[in-house]
Formats: sequence, structure tokens, C-alpha cells
Amino acid sequence: MSRMMRVCVMSAAAILITGMHGCSSSVKMAYTPTVGQTATYESTSELIKDFKFEQPTLNKSREEQTSTVVTVTYDQKIAEIQPDGSAIADITLKAVQCKMVNKNEVRYEFNSADEKNKGDALNSIIGKSYRIAISPEAKVTVVDAAAARAVVVSGEGQKIAQKIFMDESILERHELPLPAGDKNVISAKKSWSSIEPSPPGLLAPKTFEKVYTVSEAGKDKVIVTMAAKESLEKPVENQSAGASSMGIFAKMFDNQDQFTGKLVMNPADGTVSEYDETLVSSYVAQEKPQNAPADAAPDTLLMQLTYSISLKKLN
Repeated sequence: MSRMMRVCVMSAAAILITGMHGCSSSVKMAYTPTVGQTATYESTSELIKDFKFEQPTLNKSREEQTSTVVTVTYDQKIAEIQPDGSAIADITLKAVQCKMVNKNEVRYEFNSADEKNKGDALNSIIGKSYRIAISPEAKVTVVDAAAARAVVVSGEGQKIAQKIFMDESILERHELPLPAGDKNVISAKKSWSSIEPSPPGLLAPKTFEKVYTVSEAGKDKVIVTMAAKESLEKPVENQSAGASSMGIFAKMFDNQDQFTGKLVMNPADGTVSEYDETLVSSYVAQEKPQNAPADAAPDTLLMQLTYSISLKKLN
């Protein structure tokens, strides 16, 4: 091969490689399981409210935390695929953990794996099932949960069971933020957004714009990150803000929100191996006491809400 021919071949190869690196593969983000497909998932919801009041001039401080953390492990089996592409899935509970704390005191704690909890009424929901429909966009509809809801009839466990099986909790546990059907073919750096109300319990209800950005798009794995910011749209009417809502008094505080998330899925069938979203909303007010020294630190009141949901595929 002549020197000139070698130069031409090397140049062509370099151009081809550069062109290949510049290409971004596209994949379809849609939930497309098959009948009989099974998987086991662990879903955790967490709501934490922190209160902290510091008075440096009096050398006093007070901290309180109220929280509810519920983890549900379940088997999911696809029973049928409907003509519109939606999957009918049977969900069977395998394990439940719950811890409720009120102002630093544990009010209720349960773990279905512990022998000491075998007599707890909440243990009766283990092995119970409900049915849902999951669209290709991962939107969920409750088909039948009546039998599961009727299991626990008394005690503190009844409140937890009601929370686990209420429609809002089922949707929270199973729905995923996939793009709409006409926008589900994506590639790296592509993004989509949604406008949603703040979760229940926020000190002052608001609306967030969630922006989902594809950071990796391969044939075996898609990684999406989420970052949210407050939207100018008004909160949804009748939105539940919880008993701790401050209403107009929220304007007396400096507010900072951090709302992030991550989604990892297999584009072959839309199954998710990892998903989480976390909101940390902080309200801070500071005031220097009367007659305090000029260099005295101000009294500081901090109220913070942490809301998170997560889903992990176990097998």
C-alpha cells in the first residue's frame, strides 16, 4: 500500500470514529412487560418533620423530630396485557417495616421479620394481594384492593394498613415518571418536565416543576436525573398541607427547597432497578432578643420537612 493510500485510509478511519462518537443512541422509555413476568421490589416512603429552636443568649436549645417511615417489600406478577398496552399486575406483600416517632418518642414500631411482632394485627397483611393496571407511561390505576383493605380491623396497625392500601399510597409506590407516549423515544441530554403539587405535609403548599434529564441512554440501561424548582402555577385546590401548615405565617420565614431524584431503568421492557425522589424544605426565622449585646447571635427557629420515596428492584 502506498504512503498516500495509508494516509487516506487513516484519515477516513479517524473521520468515521469521530462521527460514531458524536452520535447519541436513542432508546424508547416505555413499560412493556410480558405476561407471567415477575419481580420483587422494595418501596420506602419517608416523611420527617424537624423542629429546632436555639437561644444562644440563654444557652438554650430545643430539638424535636416527628416521622413516619414505611417500607413495603412485594412480589409483582403480570397477569395480562390489555389491548391498549396496559399491564394488569398482581401485587403480593412479602414484608413490611414501619416506624412512627412523635416528638422524639417512638409511638409505633413494626417489622414483620421479627418474631416479637408475629402477634401484631398488622402482620396479617403479609401475603395479601391487590391488583393494579400499569400503562406504558407507568401511570397506575387501582383495579381491586378491597380484600387487602379489609384485613386489619383494629389497633395502631389498622392506620398503617389503611395508609399502605389507600389509592394515593399505591400510586406513589408503583407509578414512575416516564415521558408521555409521543415523547418516549429519548437520547442522552434530552429532558422532559411535569408540573406537580408539593407533597402533603409541606409547611406552605406550593407547586413544583420537575425536570427529568437523561444522563445515559444505552440499550441495557437508561439513567435519568431529576431537579425540581418552585413553579409560578398555583397549588392544586384543596391540596392537603397537613396540620402543621403555616399558611400566611410562612412569609415570615426564609425558605429553601432542594428537590432531586434519580431513575435507572432497562429500556428493553421498561422495568426499573432504582428510583428515588427527595424533597428537603427548610424554613428559618432569626431574631435578636431585646437588650441583647450587640455581638450576640440571634435566636433561630428552624422547621424542616423531608419527604422521600424510593423503589429498588431486588430480583
